[in-house]
Amino acid sequence: MAEWYYEQDGTHRGPVAEVDLNVMLANRLIDPSTRVWTASFGQAWKHAFETQLQMPAPTTPPPLPQGANSQPHPVAAVAPPVASGQAAIVCSNTLTEKWAMWLACSPLIFLAVDIILASVGIDPYGGSSQARGATLWCGIGSFVLAYKDASTINAAGRNPQHRWLLPFMLLMPVGYFLRRWYVAATPLTPLWIWLVSVVVYAMGAGALSTQ
Repeated sequence: MAEWYYEQDGTHRGPVAEVDLNVMLANRLIDPSTRVWTASFGQAWKHAFETQLQMPAPTTPPPLPQGANSQPHPVAAVAPPVASGQAAIVCSNTLTEKWAMWLACSPLIFLAVDIILASVGIDPYGGSSQARGATLWCGIGSFVLAYKDASTINAAGRNPQHRWLLPFMLLMPVGYFLRRWYVAATPLTPLWIWLVSVVVYAMGAGALSTQ
């Protein structure tokens, strides 16, 4: 069986058997326009398609049949695959208000904590260590809720410039809610709920302090 050589990157490769060269052509490892040589060519190199080598089968489909019955078959839409590493990056503009609503209702949570302290005989406004500890943990909880909400906003792609949100909690939740409304174009509903909750908290705290 004749030995063949082929050109690749400006240099000749081989020798390879004719059957192996046909396999390379069939699998498109080399192009039909690749120059090849075997001893029967003498001093001339030829393109593969000019030789007896087997060319790869054409991949262009034949023309569609013409006629009244040649109706296209419906093809189900297939979503493009998303790599697993990209799944956490893909964002949607849909934003959940769950954490913002919890933060908006935080004054009611604080009131519930005060009621629990009062029920066990601890003055929630007397400056005891238990009352100070409860106040501290409630404050930390508020920052955790704001952090969760800010992370949700960033993950939803509503803050592409990564503007600061969490530091505005230092201006109380009202400052944070106004900031998120300005940065992420979110509704001010959590702010109104928080203001109503503050009023309820003030009324409840007043009732507890008179007891």
